[in-house]
Amino acid sequence: MKQLAYRGVAAIVIGVASVFVLVGSYAFINKPEIPAELRK
Repeated sequence: MKQLAYRGVAAIVIGVASVFVLVGSYAFINKPEIPAELRK
């Protein structure tokens, strides 16, 4: 039972980390810029 809980926690941590990596790499590759209207 304890091993199943550890696997579940590990799966959640890996999922959250992969989401952050994918979002970070997307933002790094595309380099979104703030429009001039919003910079004021």
